[in-house]
Amino acid sequence: MKMKLLAILSAFFSWLTIVDSMSTARFCGPETGDDFQRAHIGLIISPIMSIRMIREIEIYWNHVRYRPGDTIALYMDEPTNGLEPIYTLIPNAPSGIKRTGLQATFIPTSSLTFVQQCLQYHVAWLRNGTIRLTNCLQTQPHWMTERRVILGSLPMSRVFLPGTHDSASYAIHEQKNSENIVERYVITQDVDVLAQLIYGVRYLDIRVGHYPNTNSVWWANHGVFKSVPMQTVVNQVKTFLDNTNEIVIFDVQEFPVGFGKNLGIHHNFVGFLEEQFAGYYLPKSYGWTSTLNTIWSSGKRLIIGYDDRRVVSRYESVWPCVTHQWGNVRTIEDLFNYLNRIETENLGHSRTIPRSAMAELTPNTWDVILNRLGSIRQMAEKVNINVTNWYNSKWQRTANIVAVDFVRSSGIIETAIEWNERRNSHC
Repeated sequence: MKMKLLAILSAFFSWLTIVDSMSTARFCGPETGDDFQRAHIGLIISPIMSIRMIREIEIYWNHVRYRPGDTIALYMDEPTNGLEPIYTLIPNAPSGIKRTGLQATFIPTSSLTFVQQCLQYHVAWLRNGTIRLTNCLQTQPHWMTERRVILGSLPMSRVFLPGTHDSASYAIHEQKNSENIVERYVITQDVDVLAQLIYGVRYLDIRVGHYPNTNSVWWANHGVFKSVPMQTVVNQVKTFLDNTNEIVIFDVQEFPVGFGKNLGIHHNFVGFLEEQFAGYYLPKSYGWTSTLNTIWSSGKRLIIGYDDRRVVSRYESVWPCVTHQWGNVRTIEDLFNYLNRIETENLGHSRTIPRSAMAELTPNTWDVILNRLGSIRQMAEKVNINVTNWYNSKWQRTANIVAVDFVRSSGIIETAIEWNERRNSHC
């Protein structure tokens, strides 16, 4: 079993460049002299879970023109000049990240809607007591459709798509708890697949196990560990597609349990997908060169990738899978170097099949035994914000799919939305 963990760099948070959701006009317009024209503040939810804390709120910022005495404040409602904040900090550097020590309210998926919404917590930058910039924890259920004018002429390989690694290997906790061995090295997400999609994820990395002697034959796996019944994942994807006009890639990447070399089991699984996603999936004949407008016009907005060429060649329902780009590295420096190489190679290189930068580390056996890199949650806490920075400041113009663990602890969704606008608005 491959375990994609993340590693260490908390000492370098001071130079992070992070983004929030800003309009194209703000970034593409001429310089106005406004100190806040290109400033950013945002909120993330820490993936760290212990008996002391869960869902800690963290504030991040980037503001080259910050001034001594500026204040960043956290609110429980939309900020107004008369509203009392629940937390404040005085930034002492142009960019950084700060833990607040405050626990975010648990929001079950059933409380999320298919309308973009702020989820209780807001952040504001104040200068001389006046609010100059705001952002919030928010959902993005329709971000592709809302940008159809600028994205419609593009194939999927030229769209910056936020994704999740091992999307269905999730565990949802309302209360504080300690991590057991499964939590430490198997769980990669803290919200279910439907919530990931509502938050803005459009690429799902799916691993499948076959268990013929259980009530649910098909399961979502992370390596040899099963997570949730595949029927649950399928139902969540269909619920999202039924309530939006978004396009989703459902990419079946590995078959770690119960498949072996038996093509018959693959055929049975494809039959399951065809039955469950009837009326949803786009036929393979459309091809990866199809533009988003073509996909929208077809009325079918689900692309099923499949990591077995023999199977793909026999069925119209499954497509060649997305190319996973794994660094197989153990340090942040090596991860940066690997991602820098693949993104540099992509400059001026036209691809047909989309590619996904898998922004995780791969520990060796002794790393796991000795806990040298920490749990998946600990590594995501330390690395995701760096990945966000890199794809906002270095590889924003070449990025295709970027898949992360614990997506709410990154700003990759906001980054993708912003740079899809900027890349395709010629600014």
